[in-house]
Amino acid sequence: MSGVMIKMGIYGILRVLGYVQFQKAEISYFILGIALLTGVYGIVNAIMQRDLKRMLAFHSLENIGIIGLGLGMVGLGIGDQSIAYLGFAGGIFHVLNHSLFKSQLFFGAGSVYSTTHTRNIERLGGLIIKMPWMGAFFLIVSLSISGLPPFNGFISEFLLYKGMVQSLNTDTISNGVFMIVTSARWC
Repeated sequence: MSGVMIKMGIYGILRVLGYVQFQKAEISYFILGIALLTGVYGIVNAIMQRDLKRMLAFHSLENIGIIGLGLGMVGLGIGDQSIAYLGFAGGIFHVLNHSLFKSQLFFGAGSVYSTTHTRNIERLGGLIIKMPWMGAFFLIVSLSISGLPPFNGFISEFLLYKGMVQSLNTDTISNGVFMIVTSARWC
């Protein structure tokens, strides 16, 4: 449900942006700012959670922030098609990736809960011994959602990073500063 429901907001934003014909730079910076705040809010709350499903839900907010960074349309706002293509391709690919691995993680969390009868992460030690297949499965999907190579999360985030780095070569100083702040969010 999480993998589909929160994507409806992204779809609505894309539909509205398709009809906007004025002030694209200002709108794209606004969307980029909201995406940055959403990502930071999601990751800060995910780190503080001890409940497995709540942690996954807040991590979905962080991934929506990543998608919003790609779909912020900064490339169209400043008139650079290559940045727009990289951001859009990375954002849409991350929508697909997130829907795949987030669903798998929620299914895995349900399976872990049905076996251990707890969602408290601090009590789930030794899970690989109790459930070796589920532990291996959960590890692989966790590596994917972390954006590590060679998993699918890495490819979509790489496209987004490439667009951010490429946008640093633009002429506007405000765009360069905003991209540095946005890139620093993951460091």
